[in-house]
Amino acid sequence: MKTKKRNHALKEVDPRYVPNPMQARMLLAAVDTIGKQGPPLVAFFAVMYYAGLRPEEACALKKANLSIPEMGWGDLHLGRSRPEIGEEWTDSGEASEEGPLKHRAENIERPVPCPPMLTEILHNHIARFGTAPDGRLFRGARDGGRVASTVYGRVWAAARERMFTEEVATGPLAKRPYDLRHACVSTWLTGGVEGTRVAKWAGHSLAVLLKVYAKCLDGGERTARDRAEQALRGW
Repeated sequence: MKTKKRNHALKEVDPRYVPNPMQARMLLAAVDTIGKQGPPLVAFFAVMYYAGLRPEEACALKKANLSIPEMGWGDLHLGRSRPEIGEEWTDSGEASEEGPLKHRAENIERPVPCPPMLTEILHNHIARFGTAPDGRLFRGARDGGRVASTVYGRVWAAARERMFTEEVATGPLAKRPYDLRHACVSTWLTGGVEGTRVAKWAGHSLAVLLKVYAKCLDGGERTARDRAEQALRGW
């Protein structure tokens, strides 16, 4: 019996898909205006943009994972992931059951910094929408389970249409919610955070990080040369 080979080749992030900080903030604001389903998802998209979470990590995020003050910098202690998987493919028979983080063994956490703007968004989310009985910040409106990709995908598409011109909306910019994670990691890198630290925050190896975000790093060539020149003049 022949089986289809899976392609595991790494794909570089295309900068055309990655929103800049102003565009990302405007998209989050647009999400808050999308009917009943939009407002509870503002923080969902925000943790992807401001902390680089994968969707499955956001779906498993609980109040107990937050170590945040009233204002200012805090930390997210990621411990579990909740990928969208049918019940027939899980050990427990429960759809989208929790499991370990990607590329990590069971019970191995990944700490991620929580910037002040995300701290504020998370406090507002909890005050407005509370949490699920198990402490999850984000849950399905009908059964309280995992937020379905079809749901947050529709909200995201509506926010893009509301914010962008028709010409921009038909293009690749911020086409998928996952592009928010790419925007976060790209911003960390172009902002001057060292690659080893970014890789740790994002849950990548350094080699994978530099391969995936190579084109985004190319965009900072001028800044890199200016920094190199300044360093050379300092001697």
